Amino acid sequence: MPIPEPPDVSYWDASPALRELLSAKLNRADLDWAAPQLAAMGDAAARTVAPLAAIADRESPRLVTHDPRGNRVDRIDYHPSYREMQRLAYGSGMVGMKYDETTLAAHPAAVQLTGFALGYLFAMAEMGLYCPVCMTDGVARILTLHGGRERFGATIDRLASTRLESLWTGAMFLTEKTGGSDVGANETIARRDASGGWSLTGTKWFCSNVDAGAILATARPEGGAAGTKGLRTWLILREQAQGLTIDRIKEKLGVRSMPTGEVMLDSVPAEEVGDFHSIAEMLNLSRLYNSVAAIAVMGRAILEARHYIERRRAFGKPVIEHALARETLLDAEAEQLGALYLTFETVELLGKADRGDERAARERRFLTPVVKAVTGKLAVPVASECMELIGGNAYIEESPLPRLLRDAQVLPIWEGTTNILALDALRAAKKDAGHLVTLERIAKVLPGEAMALEDAFSTIDERQARGWMDNFARALEIALLREAGDDVAAERLQRRPLGLVPGAFV
Repeated sequence: MPIPEPPDVSYWDASPALRELLSAKLNRADLDWAAPQLAAMGDAAARTVAPLAAIADRESPRLVTHDPRGNRVDRIDYHPSYREMQRLAYGSGMVGMKYDETTLAAHPAAVQLTGFALGYLFAMAEMGLYCPVCMTDGVARILTLHGGRERFGATIDRLASTRLESLWTGAMFLTEKTGGSDVGANETIARRDASGGWSLTGTKWFCSNVDAGAILATARPEGGAAGTKGLRTWLILREQAQGLTIDRIKEKLGVRSMPTGEVMLDSVPAEEVGDFHSIAEMLNLSRLYNSVAAIAVMGRAILEARHYIERRRAFGKPVIEHALARETLLDAEAEQLGALYLTFETVELLGKADRGDERAARERRFLTPVVKAVTGKLAVPVASECMELIGGNAYIEESPLPRLLRDAQVLPIWEGTTNILALDALRAAKKDAGHLVTLERIAKVLPGEAMALEDAFSTIDERQARGWMDNFARALEIALLREAGDDVAAERLQRRPLGLVPGAFV
């Protein structure tokens, strides 16, 4: 075949590793409940969302600052393709199921795994909108943990809605001009008004899903302590947000379907939710979403590459029959598989921690920055390698690969760069030794590596944090793959440093 047609297959059908992983982690009743939803999303993502995503990427949202009579409106206009993708994403229940009491009672061990698996399939088609999905889940989660339905019930219900007509999406307004990672330098001020309520004044520099209905923001009460200790977390409701103006929408390299804006807050009414740790918990959930987006981008890129090189002939035979091309693809597939197991292990820990398992909570606190760092960093070279496997036909905009590569580049940056995450992982390990829980599992499969990691930790300094984190992640990937019985992929990963394919990923 000179130039193969693109794949026409459900992403659920094209994801045997995900199906096997969920079969191992869910009991029969939970799997019977989850599987039809995942099959429906896999089909919709491949055949409906994917073509809509290409349109929404080209037809980016537009900021309308004023109406025809000169009144300030700060409205975001979306192409209909984005609205249809919203209907499919939120309508699937990937967020709503986590806040539905009936579902939680019937499937307490399955909602996080199923919700993130639905997100994985959706993000294979569209990563831009997966960010607002993340923010919506994050705001609902924080309000549930800090006040619950007694205090925030109406807002949680709107965030958990599966109907666009009643849905409020969420956002996190955290970053300011003073710095992204240095959150403690934020300058937005919270002041009490005459009625005893609070209002926020300041600017926010990176506000993804900028027109969200429910927003968590950081601000320092007037006269509060410096650094993150003095910051508090506040809830802004868009329908009450007089004084909130959107200065502009940023022109981004990728994730163009979703608007990221610069926002001015001028005495905007807000309700206090908690201290800085409240929004930090949302940040940790976002890091897990980032990991799911990363493995989804890799999974889609690999699907496109394998489909193409199995059908494209060069030098008298299919490309995949050429040894070096086959090895390159198998290396990429092994990297994605290890990242998939690593990510969904952390998703499972999140669910266990939510159900009161303190041991899982300790492990999750340590693994979250590790998983986000290594998967985000890996997504870019895997997408690039798959583009190269296909060749020039993957470089043109008719192919999904340019969008996948552009979208992937934000994943090492969103929710903490790799250096910041390595330091966070180190702090988490030193604070409550969550890494020791994971080392026990690694030791059952790789006792030498586990001992080396533990010995290195005793003398580690900041300069060594990334190397230690990468080695830790690789050892856990191999252990998880061996537990699952995939010795072939485990051996392939064991003979290479994290993320490095000889001659390609360097």
